[in-house]
Amino acid sequence: MSTQQQNISKLAVIPARGGSTRLKDKNIYPLAGKPLISYTIEALIDSGCFDKILVSTDSDKIAEVAGQYNEVEIYKRPDKYATTRMIVVEALLAMMEEIEPFDVFAYFLPTCPFRNADDIKGGVNLLTEDVDSVISVHEYSEPLQLAMIKNGDDVFPVFDNLRAGITNSKYFNQYFKPNGGYYIGWWNRILTNRNFFTGRIKGYEMPKSRSIDINDNIDMLFAETVLANS
Repeated sequence: MSTQQQNISKLAVIPARGGSTRLKDKNIYPLAGKPLISYTIEALIDSGCFDKILVSTDSDKIAEVAGQYNEVEIYKRPDKYATTRMIVVEALLAMMEEIEPFDVFAYFLPTCPFRNADDIKGGVNLLTEDVDSVISVHEYSEPLQLAMIKNGDDVFPVFDNLRAGITNSKYFNQYFKPNGGYYIGWWNRILTNRNFFTGRIKGYEMPKSRSIDINDNIDMLFAETVLANS
């Protein structure tokens, strides 16, 4: 069964908490003159993949920006799910238990502004009945085999290849990580598993230029540079 079948209902959620410590009002911070969250909203609208787009927020300012789009509905996130210690997935799971169910649930971080409509379509197309979830990913820019743990001034290799002197890249495996672009899965399986990383997971690979995740001023400056040169 493909999610492209018309009888498969799909919900997209953009979790956008108001408080941000490293970059004030991060989710609506202007990137090239446009609120950051607008890039994600517009990509979702352009993709045409979802029956409903919700912005989950505790912030009136974020709700005001998102509310300018007719295709978007606002879910007022309870204060207890909007603290700095709250994990995004926990807040989303609580929301899922309150709202009407869909067949497919997906969430999109507003801090990943360059994921586009084609990336979203590609991820949705990967979700089939025998796949539990689809995650957007990109390759680690540095070889993970060179990783070390630091404790004070002491460092400890994570992998054995450093002790063996194997540092040539031809011996390294590729490693990937979630880039924040999206997490897509079957509604009932997410509620059962309480995460997107149980069962069979597909990874939709995105290039580094579209995998920028903005958390601070340096990330924002880098995003501005990428946008200006794209």
